Amino acid sequence: MEDRTGLIHQIRIFLIGAAMGVANIIPGVSGGTIAVVFGIYEDLMEALGRFITDKENRWRYVRFLVVLFSGALVSIFSLASLLKWAFTYYPLPTVYFFLGLIIGSIPVVIRSHSDMKFSPTRILALITGIGAVVILALLQKPEGQGGEINFAAFIVWDYVYLLFCGMIAASAMIIPGVSGSFILILLGVYWTVLSALSGLFTLFFVSGMNDELITRILILGSLGIGIVIGILVIARIMNWALTHYPAVTVYAILGLIIGSLYQIYPGFEFNFNGLVAVITLLIGVVISLKFGVEKEQQTEDRKPDTGDGSPD
Repeated sequence: MEDRTGLIHQIRIFLIGAAMGVANIIPGVSGGTIAVVFGIYEDLMEALGRFITDKENRWRYVRFLVVLFSGALVSIFSLASLLKWAFTYYPLPTVYFFLGLIIGSIPVVIRSHSDMKFSPTRILALITGIGAVVILALLQKPEGQGGEINFAAFIVWDYVYLLFCGMIAASAMIIPGVSGSFILILLGVYWTVLSALSGLFTLFFVSGMNDELITRILILGSLGIGIVIGILVIARIMNWALTHYPAVTVYAILGLIIGSLYQIYPGFEFNFNGLVAVITLLIGVVISLKFGVEKEQQTEDRKPDTGDGSPD
């Protein structure tokens, strides 16, 4: 991981974190994919996997994680309403923009490792990645907004379950192609979490610290603790895989990203709305490729891996 302490770089990391936060609100979009799109995925895995054990570089890793996740938290709380508005009234252009980001990241991922020649093991990893996301998408059941949430009915076991859900959904912050919001929908808590987020600060300023606000904080806190635990566990696994089997892991990541296109694809409309969607798709592709080129320029001096650690 490069030691980049300049203000511009820190702002860039913050904004990438904000994009990851926005992505995790949208069902079908993965924060991990956004990390790949903007070229910080390996840095994220390194920081999460080593900030506890690597005393020499601990402060550098912690600074990176604090800036990144601060951006994610700010965007989740401040842009949730705006994103909900865009997703409600302009769903096609919004989703197509994220489709463009994902499509543009594919050549970036392919170029991220020096040895990407085909082998049975690598093809199997690619197919497994695609299959995992497609199967998850097929298992998804449409979930309505479920009406008003009765916050007064929450008991201790509800918070325990939310902590568990957070641990499972944390894969979206780490594994490209897997959507945290999608996992929360499968687990039946997506609209509960969205309702807890919606109008949180307004409620505080209008009503103060009342029972509903405390319940909302406990809901988000339980989920957040689970996410932190899940991220730390999954990050160590991914960091180990990228270190010992880099090419196989990159193929698996590529499969997850390709599979996510099936998961997020909303269809197409042959009208003005469809034309706007195509434009937002192209904007997403250009942004993704642009950041991918910048990342390659930043990593020219790094020592490239020479294989995937496997006998193939």
